[in-house]
Amino acid sequence: MRRLVRTLGILGGSTLLTLGLTQSANAAVGKLHLGQRVITDPARQSCHTAPALNLMVTNYTNSPVAVFDQPGCGGNVIGMVWPVNNGFFPRGWSVRVMQ
Repeated sequence: MRRLVRTLGILGGSTLLTLGLTQSANAAVGKLHLGQRVITDPARQSCHTAPALNLMVTNYTNSPVAVFDQPGCGGNVIGMVWPVNNGFFPRGWSVRVMQ
């Protein structure tokens, strides 16, 4: 009896972890604002080049965003914008949605 209870407990716990705590690995949920441009549910690891310098990033997603000083997510990371935060980057050119 003790062994059956333990086995059922382990199965129940693993089921809860599998079904209840997983999220999509393909997209960050929410909206990412790059100046006036809005990207809804951006793909994770995707790169987005801003329309101009003086980049204002508002991150309403559930993933952090890395800001780069070159187009196409090249060059150096000059900042991070965490979920539900924003940042202004005078030399910012592009962003990558992290995991």
